[in-house]
Amino acid sequence: MTEDGIRVEYVRLRNAAIGVLDAMPDVDGSPERVDAALRNLRSVLAGGTPTSLGAERETPDPFEHSLAAKRYVGRRAEPVSLPGRAADLRRRLDGDRSPQVRPSDEPSSDVVITELRAMIVAGLLEELAARISPGAAFGPGRNGEALAQIAADLAKELLDQTFVGE
Repeated sequence: MTEDGIRVEYVRLRNAAIGVLDAMPDVDGSPERVDAALRNLRSVLAGGTPTSLGAERETPDPFEHSLAAKRYVGRRAEPVSLPGRAADLRRRLDGDRSPQVRPSDEPSSDVVITELRAMIVAGLLEELAARISPGAAFGPGRNGEALAQIAADLAKELLDQTFVGE
C-alpha cells in the first residue's frame, strides 16, 4: 500500500472512531446512534466503506470554539465561540475592581502569589496569546484574536506588579 493509501485508510478509521466517541450516549443519547457508529467502525476496520451516521460531528472546532467553556441549554452542552468567550471574559473583567481597591468593611478576597509565580503565569498567558493569535500556530483565522488580547493584557498586568514591570 502506498503512503497516500495508508493516509486515506487512517483518515477513514480515525473518522469512524470519532463517530463512535461522538455517538456515545449522554443523558439524552440515542442507543440507535451508538449502535450505528459501532457497526460503522466495525465495517471500516474490516475494510468496508463508512456510512453516514446522519448527524454532524459534535466535537467543536478548536479554531472557532472554546475547548474550556461550554454553554448549557437544558441538559445539552453547546460550544462557545472564541469571540463570544472573549466578550464574556472582557465583560466580567470590566466589572471587576482593581486588586488595590476594596471596601474597608470587607475582608480581603485577593489572591496573593509570589513574584516568581506571577512571572510564570504571565509567561504562560503570553504563550497562549501567541498561540491563539493569527499566525503560524493558529493559522490565518482571527477568531482567537480577542482572547489573545485578553491574555496579553492580563500578562502585562501581572508583570507590572513584579520587578520586571518596575
